[in-house]
Amino acid sequence: MKKILTLLSLCLLLTTACDKQLAEDPKSSIGTNSFYSNDTEAVLGVNGVYSWLGTSGAFKSSLWRALDEGTDVIRGRIWVNDPVPTYTLTAFNPGYTSAIWSTMYRGISNANLVIDKVSKSTGISKAIKDRVIGETKFLRSLYYYYLTGLFGDVVYYDETNYTIENTQGLPRIAADQIREKLVESLLDAESKLPAKFTGADVGRATKGAAQTLLTKIYLWQKKWDLAQKKAQEIVDSKTYTLPANYADVFTEANEFGPEIIFEVDFEPILNGQDHAAWYEPHNQVGVSPFVSRSWYGTYIPYTTFLNTIEPNDKRSAAIIATSYNGQPFKVDPTSGIKVWSGPKLWRLNTQQDNDGGLDMYVFRYADVLLMLAEAANENNSPDKALWGVNEVRKRAFGADGVFTAPLAQQAMRDYLFKERAIEFYGEGQRRLDLIRWGKLVSSVRTAAATEDAFIATNIQDFHVRYPIPAVEIQKNPALNPNNEGY
Repeated sequence: MKKILTLLSLCLLLTTACDKQLAEDPKSSIGTNSFYSNDTEAVLGVNGVYSWLGTSGAFKSSLWRALDEGTDVIRGRIWVNDPVPTYTLTAFNPGYTSAIWSTMYRGISNANLVIDKVSKSTGISKAIKDRVIGETKFLRSLYYYYLTGLFGDVVYYDETNYTIENTQGLPRIAADQIREKLVESLLDAESKLPAKFTGADVGRATKGAAQTLLTKIYLWQKKWDLAQKKAQEIVDSKTYTLPANYADVFTEANEFGPEIIFEVDFEPILNGQDHAAWYEPHNQVGVSPFVSRSWYGTYIPYTTFLNTIEPNDKRSAAIIATSYNGQPFKVDPTSGIKVWSGPKLWRLNTQQDNDGGLDMYVFRYADVLLMLAEAANENNSPDKALWGVNEVRKRAFGADGVFTAPLAQQAMRDYLFKERAIEFYGEGQRRLDLIRWGKLVSSVRTAAATEDAFIATNIQDFHVRYPIPAVEIQKNPALNPNNEGY
């Protein structure tokens, strides 16, 4: 199952039922009660849980947009009528956030079914049962991670209470309470998952994936000692490394490479998406091959972000672009755009805007190192924080570019605020980082003040959460009251 493309193909057996997850009793939605009777069927079941990651409500479109749009890093060339990044969304006009809500819960519903059925089956080998339950608990936790990060308090249900008669009237519970449940689930997943998969199974969730998500949740909980310990366990496993050249990480040939902990695969045409089309320069730059491409070219780096990139940062050639093949881009006479998103997120072999094969890197090792630095800094371990940061700086600036002495605690916080924006440009980390730090509103106002003044005016404190879509409240009135401000 090397690619999630394969996962999607295998899930064709389950697709019709998956679409009905929130409308019917999930226990009868995937085949019959006897379906989970052997190893093959157990694996097919978890494949169905993976499949939601590649749909339009998740990493194919809506979710990855939500994770970077409307932050302090990228701005939109044509965002005037989009309610989400312009902060004009409401419960009755939630934009693509409604698709995120429904897709995450479809994945969760599938996961609960698999855990319930597989754990009770007597015909599945212990090795496959443990692995499938581990994968499924990781995936369910990942769906909840995004739900709680973007919407705050949400409905929680698991394998013990997921039937429709139980879920129709469940109220939301505190995001902090849900995260405690996720920690318990991920610790179990960590104990069941292998360090690596090989052959056709490359791409499945591993022990490192569970540990990385655990680290992220510990940071949300401000449990700095546990976050530092878990990140250090990933480092000590020596499972992952940083390739010497930052740009190489993002080439098609290096997908599922040594730095990648978990990614969502896309293949051109058959299982493509349009992520690259948003980040590639628009045809107005006047340089081939962009001049002949008719699609978006929407995402542009904010000037305030550009000003944080040091002149000798080797990553800048991959993150931003002002030319291609030695030909400088024309400056748009109306918008004055001079700098575009760079080649780390391009796929120039794409024939249509929606058939791109750019994979979505959910977790990679650089993230672990910077989370280790953050946790250690807050845990009064400045030397360990320095080590984590310098591991990333070695690649970005060379051996001579490392810090030679620990930073003061606030200085390290300020550095990580800047560094995570640069290292993970366009990779779906920024919104949740800013929300977790309590800096979304202030950072967006600062970035948008001169280039998107209407966004700086629109954004309000309550926008740290998306609204619960009105259509979901109509289905389940117990979701009321909505998030503050909506």
